[in-house]
Amino acid sequence: MATARAASAPPLSAKAPAASRRTKAPTPVRILAPRLVFIASTVALVVFGLVMVYSASFVEAFTNPDIQDSSYIFRRQLMLVGAGLVALLATVVIDYRVWNDIRIAHRLPLSWLPWAAVLVLLVLTWSMGNEELGGRRWFDLFGINLQPSEFAKVAMLLVVGMLLVRLREAQNVNPVLLMLAAAIGLPTLFILLQPDLGTALIALAGIVAVAWFGELSMKPLVVLGLLVAVVVAAAVLLAGFRMSRIDAWLDPWAYASDAGYQIVNSFYALADGGVTGVGLGLSHQKYLYLPQPHNDLIFPIIGEELGLVGAVVVVVLFLAFLLSAFLVARNAPDLYGRVVAGSAATMIGFQAFLNMLCMVNLLPMTGKPLPFFSAGGSSIIVTLMLAGLVVNVSLRSMVPDAAAARRDELLILESSGARKTQRASSGNGTAALRPSTARKAAPPASLRRPPRPAPASASARKAAASPPARRAPAPAASSAPVASRTSAFRRPPAPAPSRAAPYRRPPVPVPNLSPARSLKAKGARAGAPKAGPPKAAPPVSVGTARAGAPKAVRPKAQGARR
Repeated sequence: MATARAASAPPLSAKAPAASRRTKAPTPVRILAPRLVFIASTVALVVFGLVMVYSASFVEAFTNPDIQDSSYIFRRQLMLVGAGLVALLATVVIDYRVWNDIRIAHRLPLSWLPWAAVLVLLVLTWSMGNEELGGRRWFDLFGINLQPSEFAKVAMLLVVGMLLVRLREAQNVNPVLLMLAAAIGLPTLFILLQPDLGTALIALAGIVAVAWFGELSMKPLVVLGLLVAVVVAAAVLLAGFRMSRIDAWLDPWAYASDAGYQIVNSFYALADGGVTGVGLGLSHQKYLYLPQPHNDLIFPIIGEELGLVGAVVVVVLFLAFLLSAFLVARNAPDLYGRVVAGSAATMIGFQAFLNMLCMVNLLPMTGKPLPFFSAGGSSIIVTLMLAGLVVNVSLRSMVPDAAAARRDELLILESSGARKTQRASSGNGTAALRPSTARKAAPPASLRRPPRPAPASASARKAAASPPARRAPAPAASSAPVASRTSAFRRPPAPAPSRAAPYRRPPVPVPNLSPARSLKAKGARAGAPKAGPPKAAPPVSVGTARAGAPKAVRPKAQGARR
């Protein structure tokens, strides 16, 4: 098979043999299929989100006295999506292993650089940020209103994943544990001081996903989960407005005009939509009933305009997004890639289902946007950056399987054999052989048959062909000369027999008891000269004697018997 494929190869050039050029192997289905599903679901979520942002925002944009342009929010969201796509391309082009391998100082990977920049922005936001909606979460940087807590999720993911790899490889884990506590604790502390419990929960969910995909034992996971529960309980008990959200979650109708106002109007929107919805752009709750319907409360608008069908489509798209990302993480080439891809998708999925569960009152209201759908600059940019990390890991997951490795090894052996033949022929002054001719003339050593033994002489073949007297004659087909058979099916010749003639036992005379012949024999013996002593019988081999061969018996005279 190998020689047949080698014969159909293109001709070799004397300067650059074509057989030595490595061709790019096709992408396996186990890697390509999750990548395509992930990209398709991401594109569908972005396009669907843009349509719903325009449908949910034109009333508020038109009634706002500072804007009075029904497409203003949509155009702004479209530009932010463009910036997010640029960030996505940047995260795809830059190899994710850079954040784990390249060092800018002694034992300091490059992932500490974005973490330090985000920490500085968090400190500046806490000290001099813009206070809006009861919190100080935004910071103006060169005229751009940013939310540093969103970018902190990406920075914490890169650093904690890198430290987890170091933790599994380090001999002394105490310094790594201290760095891990600082990498998680400092950003989380400044996020809680804004206050922004929802973002802190999403970041901590990403940290738990890092530990899960990093295959840590259950004991550290349980301890980390208990720490998260303690932080959440302390944050709820120390803030009075969070306790009021808990009360509205337990009984929203008792607080319909206060803390439960958003939940009650969300119920109205979902109930009005029914199964198929009232139609795209025909929502009633977006007419100044739901506050900011294009932002955190966009999911009830989807349920009202597109009904239960539209809400299920959104859920299915997010499930496809998560499943394909988890398959990408499963096929990642290393531990760091698996941690980055799995944790990035977990952050997006956790935030999406947290928002949707809050809109149906299965969880207390947190005020976090719906990824890909809610209008906002930092949210859509960070979401697309996390999606770009997943695509980055998928594009660098081309690990050859066993079949591909064997195929490449076979092609390398064939090409090396062809090059050796070409060099030998060119050294003799002949022209360069074509690959088919070279491989047919001299196959590579790894594919060459072992040397056959030399054929026996004619006398040996004749002696081997003639069976002993006691054997049955061989069939006519087997008596053909060995040289006439095809070389591919030729059997090695039998060893030549000894040149000494085989011993043949002399015939044993049988005594005749006929009376007439006995008288003739008696007269002949009477006139015959006296016979001498009998000659010794030839020696009988041990094998023949042991086999029970009969001995030669001298016949007695008939008269003697009488």
